[in-house]
Amino acid sequence: MKKLLITALILQCLGISCNFPSNQKGDEYNEQLQGFTINQKTALDSIQFKIYNSFVKCIIDKSVSPLNSIFDNLDNLYGENPNNIILYWEGYLLYYKAIYFLKINDKSNSEKSIVEGIDILKDMKKKNSEDYALLAMLQSFSVQFSPGIKASFASDKVKRYLRYALDIDPSNLRTNYVCASNDFYTPAKFGGGKKVEQYLLKAISLPDQKVISAFLPSWGKEESYAMLVRFYIDKENWGSAKKYYQEGLEIFPESFSINQYAPKLIGK
Repeated sequence: MKKLLITALILQCLGISCNFPSNQKGDEYNEQLQGFTINQKTALDSIQFKIYNSFVKCIIDKSVSPLNSIFDNLDNLYGENPNNIILYWEGYLLYYKAIYFLKINDKSNSEKSIVEGIDILKDMKKKNSEDYALLAMLQSFSVQFSPGIKASFASDKVKRYLRYALDIDPSNLRTNYVCASNDFYTPAKFGGGKKVEQYLLKAISLPDQKVISAFLPSWGKEESYAMLVRFYIDKENWGSAKKYYQEGLEIFPESFSINQYAPKLIGK
């Protein structure tokens, strides 16, 4: 039940880099980890889920301490053995930290957290598709804190990072999901909504990971199914909405983000 609650919260929330895109693939993260000690690898084992579970604990405890504790551990780990995958997870954690602060109506600290995450990822050398996709997601989150013309500049950065991510690896699940999300939430008068379906259908067809690893990201497919169902409901394409609702639940039977659309599909 806790997972369902937090997924619902995330759904409600949904600088120009000096580094040029590299050709680094996700599996190179694993190669870089070869120099880590067993204890260091243990600290990164299932890190995505550790961050998520800590986020859940933050909501329950009404304290950001659980996420801060993991961030401190990651920062110490990076000091011992600098590695891009550690920076990736710091950025990912700061995204959740920003969502937590937004949930408790602390917009100032939410903005500080997302800016910190953006800065970490922007400064990362030799970014790969995963890095640019995450950077684009954080930059997209930051648009809500950018008034007027600044929002336009922030949106341009999102598009730029996504182009880099697609150029490096067009078959990355998370890149396609973030592309879809960005297009979905871009108002039609600004050109949004034209490629949502294309990106989401591709995203759900891709593997969670190309290289199976407890150190690497695997998020994005559940979110893609949920957004695809919502997209078809908005278009009143009930046949497709029901199809992907059912398909998504076969993979993620406890997903609130998908299950929440059940009432709208009754009788359709």
